[in-house]
Amino acid sequence: MLFDEITLHNFGTYLGRQTIPLTPASAERPIVLFGGLNGAGKTTLLDALQLTLFGPHARCSGRGETSYADYLSSCISRGADVPEAAVELGFRHMREGREHRFHVRRSWSRTGKGCSERLEVIVDDRMDPLLTDHWAEQVEEYMPSRLAPLFLYDGEKIEGYADPKQSARMIATAVNSLLGLDLVERLASDLTLLERRKRAESKDAGGREALAALETEVEEAVARRQAAYTEEAVLNSRLARVRDLIGRAEKRYRQEGGALYDRRAEIEAELSAARERHSVAERALRDLATGPAPLLLVRDLLEEVAERDGAEARAALDREMAAALGERDAGVLEALASWGVLGDVSARLESFLKADRERRASAAGEPMFRLGGEARGILTELLSRDLPAASVQLAANLSATAEAAARLEECRAAVEAVPSADALASLVADRDRLLAEAAEVETALRRKAAEREAIAREVERKEKELERQRRDLAEDLVAVRENSRVVAACVRVRETLEGFGKETVRRHAERIGGLVLDSLHQLLRKGTLVTDISIDPETFALALKGKDGKSLTPERLSAGERQLLSVAVLWGLARASSRPLPTVIDTPLGRLDSTHRKLLLNRYFPRASHQVILLSTDEEIFGKYYETLEPWVGRSYALEYDDARAATTVRPGYFGGAR
Repeated sequence: MLFDEITLHNFGTYLGRQTIPLTPASAERPIVLFGGLNGAGKTTLLDALQLTLFGPHARCSGRGETSYADYLSSCISRGADVPEAAVELGFRHMREGREHRFHVRRSWSRTGKGCSERLEVIVDDRMDPLLTDHWAEQVEEYMPSRLAPLFLYDGEKIEGYADPKQSARMIATAVNSLLGLDLVERLASDLTLLERRKRAESKDAGGREALAALETEVEEAVARRQAAYTEEAVLNSRLARVRDLIGRAEKRYRQEGGALYDRRAEIEAELSAARERHSVAERALRDLATGPAPLLLVRDLLEEVAERDGAEARAALDREMAAALGERDAGVLEALASWGVLGDVSARLESFLKADRERRASAAGEPMFRLGGEARGILTELLSRDLPAASVQLAANLSATAEAAARLEECRAAVEAVPSADALASLVADRDRLLAEAAEVETALRRKAAEREAIAREVERKEKELERQRRDLAEDLVAVRENSRVVAACVRVRETLEGFGKETVRRHAERIGGLVLDSLHQLLRKGTLVTDISIDPETFALALKGKDGKSLTPERLSAGERQLLSVAVLWGLARASSRPLPTVIDTPLGRLDSTHRKLLLNRYFPRASHQVILLSTDEEIFGKYYETLEPWVGRSYALEYDDARAATTVRPGYFGGAR
């Protein structure tokens, strides 16, 4: 198997959609290195790999006892625009002698009832419905979930594997999976169940008395079922009668104005609103009466005043012009005399000019209003703007007031039509009594229906059991002999399987111990610290011997040596599996000193697998350690966490590098 790429969409701190290529650059550079500070998403990346492959069976960090649906919901990024997330893994695997490309996509979204998950498996760019439906079984062929901890693990949590008890549990699980003994155990368990069932069948054979008792029970149950049917029919009849009475009571209630009484609060609210609207309309009329509106009554008089004032203004102008024209006419006559104009023309012109002046002087009688300029402007603005506007507004307000008054009368009539509570009290009491009786009958009917269904299921079950016992009774003589034969065979097969399992473990325990020892020698700088490692085929406990040939307990090892022993156990078991699977290690150098770190960097990581994915902090692989590992690194990425967005972005390159 080879991981080609992983895609995360709104998964944990990985906001949005990010695709990360994982294919090693070459066979000589199998390592894909990720660098990120604590909280940047390294463990989240390891969880995404396991979740994509194993779904509900994935051993993800922090899940604990949380249900699968709740865990998926918690994995959705907090800043996601839509409450949905997805993880996708592209990998290659040999199947039926050919290399195939797989793309597994596991997506989910948060709903009102939890999380809805969808799984898609694409093989060679084509959707495979059969593989999708049976992926949980198929993935066990590619990467068994019980072997996954050998290849996908957290470096900070493996030190406990140096403890004999913890390592025994892990070695037992790994050995059983590697050798296929888990199938043997399951077969032995199935044989035990078969043996117990056959023994029980043998004990029950020939039970004629039990058959007679069962026949009596069936007859009694049938009688009880018939009685339940009768009681249920009586209740249904009673319920129909009560519902008919309720319908009649509802009809009388409506006829007496009950519908209006039920809406009394709404009707009173409408009356209050109509009063307020009418009051607002009257206030608007009163406000309008304080302005120029009353002058609409004398609009004709005001127009006459304006007309009279215009005539007086023109007469005054003529009088002023007459005075000015006297001086001008005298000058004109003098000019004519000086020019030698004949006397007859001059006299006629003088007579004309004098008549014009006299006409202008007597153009109007004595002025009546004598309006000033300000008064004249007010009168003009009143007639041209204020009174027309007031006329329009007055018409609108009068119409609104009339409508409000009509609505008010309608609401008052509606309120007066609402009957009083006392008038409806007896009708309401009858209706409520009938409703309570109907609810009581419905409850009794539901209980009786449930009782009848339970009795019917009991009758069906007992009739099937009676038929089975009748059939078995006819076959008892044959069954007793057959069951005895099966029980004896089960005992012999279980004994054989137990011996086979022990012998298989004994034969392979030495080989696995040798692989673990060889792995440890490649990692420890003290080559003679541990000279032998053996595995107890009964308890799967790990036993160490020192250079003096004596037993060596893990407590005598340093913390770094215990962690290297744990790595050696994982490495040895992985080598024993003979499965070409990628290795993914989170926090690979957490508690090691410089010497042990270099041993892992030089001897383990480059050879752990054909594809090694390391998830490191800036305190593990940096500076000289990065320079040591760099020749085997084909790809490197930096996980950059943005506090403002609470999101991680994956960028090519490793933080710090050789610096």
